[in-house]
Amino acid sequence: MAAAGSGGDFSGSITHALDQVQQTQNAASTAESQAAAGQGSATDAMIKATQASLDTQITVALVNKGVAAFTDIMNMQV
Repeated sequence: MAAAGSGGDFSGSITHALDQVQQTQNAASTAESQAAAGQGSATDAMIKATQASLDTQITVALVNKGVAAFTDIMNMQV
């Protein structure tokens, strides 16, 4: 039964990580809108946009590694 519990924890961790990426992207979008309207700092908008981009790149790399690992496991001979 421990395996089923750990699977739920893994799923929850992935969901939480993706939610954080979405929040970072939303913060960047808000900062860019405020900077464009003259209500915020362009520097802060650039920093938030860079953070969102980096978070997205890391997430894509991790997903690609996960898919590659799954494919390798599925291709193993028994």
